[in-house]
Order: sequence, then structure tokens, then C-alpha cells
Amino acid sequence: MQLVKRIINLLLLPAKEWKTIAAENNNRKTVFVQFVIPLLCTAALAVTIGALLFASLDFYSTLSWIATLWASLGVGLYLSAFFVTEIMSGELDKREYGRDFALMAYSSAAIYIVVIIVALFPFFKEFLVLALYSCYLYWRGIPDMIKVEGKTRSNYGLISLIITALIYSLLFFLFGKIFKSIN
Repeated sequence: MQLVKRIINLLLLPAKEWKTIAAENNNRKTVFVQFVIPLLCTAALAVTIGALLFASLDFYSTLSWIATLWASLGVGLYLSAFFVTEIMSGELDKREYGRDFALMAYSSAAIYIVVIIVALFPFFKEFLVLALYSCYLYWRGIPDMIKVEGKTRSNYGLISLIITALIYSLLFFLFGKIFKSIN
């Protein structure tokens, strides 16, 4: 229930929820285990149910899509947080991998929810554009999580967006090719 409450609060009351998150211990392992893994599992289940209900994918394509999703979003999250922290460390007073990771993980809530809905109901593919709400969540969380404002916030947000988009796109492409070639 904490996961559902966190997601609802992030989507509907992001200003309040980011303050709550900023006050927590933002250990990467805890965030990954308590937030990211349950959402990845739910997305995998949604892909499976959607494939069964709508016969949209065969067994191997379903496994390939789940593996690509897990590999890309899981690995992409770690790589994005690491590179953003390293690249932006010159602009910030100190590096905080845990806070950067938490910012990226929690702001991805909209992406996970949209992926789950589209996986369950493939005819809603146009709703994928709603995943862009995660960009707003990220932008909204920067001041609370990273403690920057003004030009530094703009630089941080823009560079983060570019790095994350490149990493996720590359990983989806690579893992997609790898897993499709296996079957």
C-alpha cells in the first residue's frame, strides 16, 4: 500500500511528496527494492496479461519484451543516475548518488504507470505520450532532492534529460535487438 500511496501522491501532489521523499533516507538499494522492482514486476505482469488477453504477442516476444523492459529500465536507471551525478558534480557542492538515484527512480512513476496501462490495453498506445509527465515530476523534484535553483536547476534538468533519453534509447535498442535475436 505504501507503493500505491507514493505513486498517487507523486502523480497528484508532487510538491508535497517531493518534500516527504527529500526527508527520507534515499539509499539506492532501498529505493530500488521498494519502488523500482515492484513496478518492474507489475509491468512484466501487465505485459503478460495484455499478451494473453489480446493475443498481441507470442510467448517468445512476450519474454523478449519483458526482458528488454527490465534490462533497459533497471540498468538505465543506474547508469543515468551515475552519469548525471558525475557530469553535474562540478555544478553542485557535493555528489549525492542516493538522492540523484531517488530523484530519477521516483520521477519515473508516470512512465511505469503508462507502460502498465498500455501493456494491459495495447489499443491505448497513444497514451504513451503521458509518460512525459515524468519529465515534469523530475523537474519538480530537483529543488527538494538536489537543492539547486535558477540556472543550475535548468542546467541540471536539461543535461539530465539528455543523458537519460540517450541512455534509455540506446539500452532499449540494444537489449531489444539482443533479446529478439535469441528467439
